[in-house]
Amino acid sequence: MIMPQHDQLHRYLFENFAVRGELVTVSETLQQILDNHTYPQPVKTVLAELLVATSLLTATLKFAGDITVQLQGDGPLSLAVINGNNQQQMRGVARVQGDIPDNADLKTLVGNGYLVINHHYAGRG
Repeated sequence: MIMPQHDQLHRYLFENFAVRGELVTVSETLQQILDNHTYPQPVKTVLAELLVATSLLTATLKFAGDITVQLQGDGPLSLAVINGNNQQQMRGVARVQGDIPDNADLKTLVGNGYLVINHHYAGRG
């Protein structure tokens, strides 16, 4: 998988149990997403959480394509989007309107909103 040098994805399996998992580190990708913006800390946290979720979802793709995870609402964080492909290449952005307190929780940030997860299969339009 093509990932920034310091980001990692490790799969693991407990053979005696019906459990498998994945451990992901996306510090470098997150820094690349945040470098060009001055997001408040709560928005950075949301983007980090969406990035981890998207990375875990794209790691399970068995096809060439991508997944977009989009959080949208009527709060000061009106949009947060992370897009990733089956090569673990990620990008993301957030749209912030107004002031956000340092202790804002997700409900305060997004207000009334929704989460959309979209698959796009490469070559299928």
